[in-house]
Amino acid sequence: MDPQALADVPLFEGMSDEQLTDCAARFNEVWVRMGEKLTHEEDFGYSLFVVLNGQVRVDVGGEKVAELGPGDHFGEVALVRGTRRNATVKATEATRLAKLMTWDFREVVAENPELAARLEESARRREGN
Repeated sequence: MDPQALADVPLFEGMSDEQLTDCAARFNEVWVRMGEKLTHEEDFGYSLFVVLNGQVRVDVGGEKVAELGPGDHFGEVALVRGTRRNATVKATEATRLAKLMTWDFREVVAENPELAARLEESARRREGN
């Protein structure tokens, strides 16, 4: 995927061109239709998502808790904690995402400590801690 797509995402702020290029090489760009579920609460989590265009809705226990748009990310809690998904996420319009699978996630965070710290902080916030 094009590294420039990640360059404007706050999660990757301050990364060098080389770091962005290395990260982008591990992400896959995916398009989803309105209504498509991306994660299911209580399922095993195998990927981190970054919203590039479009919008998604986050539900916990069947209740809406957030809407995420370009520059936002989700899926990190299950990967950082090694737990099941804590939310269901569904596209509310046609949405373009960057998707990072768990085996690549481990390498990316090992190679980028700042990114690992940001994801840890994000997971902590989403858990309410």
